[in-house]
Parts: sequence; C-alpha cells; structure tokens
Amino acid sequence: MSPGKRNAALILINTALFFAGYNAMVAVFPLYVVYRGGGEGVVGLLVGLFSLSAVVLRFFLTKAAERRGQKWLLAAAVLSAGTAPLLYLLDLGLWYLAAVRIYHAVSLAAFITASQTVLAASAPPEKRGRLFGLYGVVTGLAMAGAPSLGQWVSAKWGYAAFFVGTGLLGLAMVPGQVLLKEPQGAAGQGQAAVPWREVLANRWVVSASLGVAAAAAALGGLSSFLPLYTQKLGLTQFGIYFAAFSLAYTLGGYGAGVLSDRFGRRAVVLWSLPLLSLGLVGLVRLGGYLPLAGCGLCIGFGFGAASTALLVLVTDKTKERERAQAVTFYNNCIDLGMSGGAMLLGGVAALSYNLLWVLLSLITAAGFALVLLGMPREGAAPAPAEGKWRK
Repeated sequence: MSPGKRNAALILINTALFFAGYNAMVAVFPLYVVYRGGGEGVVGLLVGLFSLSAVVLRFFLTKAAERRGQKWLLAAAVLSAGTAPLLYLLDLGLWYLAAVRIYHAVSLAAFITASQTVLAASAPPEKRGRLFGLYGVVTGLAMAGAPSLGQWVSAKWGYAAFFVGTGLLGLAMVPGQVLLKEPQGAAGQGQAAVPWREVLANRWVVSASLGVAAAAAALGGLSSFLPLYTQKLGLTQFGIYFAAFSLAYTLGGYGAGVLSDRFGRRAVVLWSLPLLSLGLVGLVRLGGYLPLAGCGLCIGFGFGAASTALLVLVTDKTKERERAQAVTFYNNCIDLGMSGGAMLLGGVAALSYNLLWVLLSLITAAGFALVLLGMPREGAAPAPAEGKWRK
C-alpha cells in the first residue's frame, strides 16, 4: 500500500473514532447541563461555546501547523479528545464546564482541519470526491449508534461512565496517529503558507464557506434544542432522529462525492440544501417518531451532500500550499454557524420552538442563495489531475 493510501486509511479510522465521541457528546451534553442546573439559555451558550472556541483556536493551531506539520496538529486533537471528557467528571459549577468546553474544542479545531488537509493530499482531484465521500460515510456511521449508545450508557450507569467511555475513544486514536506519515509538500514541510488575504480573495472558497455556515446554523440550533423539544413532546427516544440523520448523512455524503466527481460540485449543492430546509419545516408539526425520523432523513441527506460537495470544491479551487488555510476558513465558517445557531437563538427557543425551526429554515435558504449567486459562473468540475496517488 502506498503512503498516500495508508494515510487515507488511518485518517478514516480515526475519523470514525473521533466522530463517535463527538456525536455521543452532542446527544448527552445538553441533558448533562440541565442535570447540573442549567436552563435553555445556558445549554445554548455552552454548546455554542464549543464551536466558537474551535473557530478562535483553529487560527492559532493552523499557524503552528505551518511550522510543525499536520501530524503535530492531529496529535493535539488526540490529546484533547482523550483527556477533556475526564475533566467533565468534576462538579465545579457551570463556569468550570465552560473552561472545559474551551479545552475540549482543541480536538474539534485541530482534527477536522488536519484530517481533511491530509486527505486532500492523498489523492488526485479526479478521485478526491469519492475519498471525501468515504470520509462522510465513516462520519455518518459514527453518528448512527453513538448518540443512542451514549444516552443508554448515561441513563444506565450515569454520566461518569459516559465521560470515561468517550475518553477511551480518544485514547483509541493513538495508534493511527503514531503510524501516520506527514504528507509531502504541505505547509510545515519547508513550504511557506500563502497570506490569508489571498485565500479570502478566492470567491469559490468564500461562497462555499458562507453557504455551509448557513446550513451549519441549523445544526447548531438542532444540537442544542432538539433534545429539549422532543422531551417536551414526550418523544423520549431521541436516538431515532440521530439514527435517521446519520443514515441519510452517510448516503448523502458518499453519493455527493461520487456524483460531484462526474457532474460538478456546485450542481450537487443546489439540489441538496433545499432538503435541509424541508426537514426543518417538518419539525413544526412533529407528531410522533415517524415524522421525527423523516425530518432526520431530510436534514441528514441535505447537509451531508452539501457539506461534502462544498468541501471538495474548496480543495479543488485552491493550490496545495494554501489548502490548509482554505480548509481552516471553511471549517471556521461551519463552527461559527454552529455556535451562532446555538448561542444566539436560545431566546427564540424559549419563546417558541416552532418559530425557531422556521427561522433556521430561512437561514438555510439564504445559504442556498449565497451558493447560487456568489460563485463564479464557470463549471465546478474538478481541476486537472495533479498526478496519481501520492507515493
């Protein structure tokens, strides 16, 4: 197996472990905050703080990775993912939880940028969509069981057992991190990164990033308030939503990767984002588990397909030495959208959950308009091949 294919395989394994812990935390953490005495506003702030902290930290970590490389950045992610969950065990108040969330955000800031940068360096453009589709598959599979399993563990054995379990998932990432080889030609390997202003002058990168930010705002609002909303309606088996979401996210992400290699990235985005809006509107008249699963399918398929196609487009439309910054900007926009959807809409959720879902649907529609109108009018197909799989 060539080093490029080996790196891709190791990244995909660690991606599954990372997102299993991440998505289990998404389902359980809001309930844990309520258990500690926080209300809806506190839940939104602490959930949003995680994503917002990742935005700030990612700039500093990416800068350090320019000197030390992507493998160093992944090591920082593994350290945070393995140790931060244990810090939640201490009951030192909500301010302490906020500090732990900031430290835990190192894992999100470092892992996603570094893993996607390494993947982009592991395959030529004509195969990149399929590879990132597989990235979406392992992410979706991690979503499928982790939230329900996390809820089951916390309900049966308590929150302490849950946090120890998520810490062990971080520890399981160590072998893959050790075996990974630093990708050649990336920043941190003797090649200086380009200034940020050059990345931000790229209309493809900016339009794709702002479009995905709007979609991510919907996920931020959902991760904070959907568990509380379903409990209010008496739908205690919230894992059904995550199962449907993850299945659709998996299929949508892989399908988008394959189809975008053939038909172009932008074409895939333009039919996937409206599905996300449709799923959000469906939550307004939620009457049982079947409609909940249906909304999860629409939201998961729409976001999985759109985010995969937009990410591959960003890697296509950037040079290798500026790719890490472009991916950083893209993921920062996702996290800003997530944090905004969680932190800024707590008052709307307290007033009316139905109003919240309609508002998030309109925000997603605005993201669709950004992608439709903001990108250059040329085709979104992959750039010419840069060569075979890296050796």
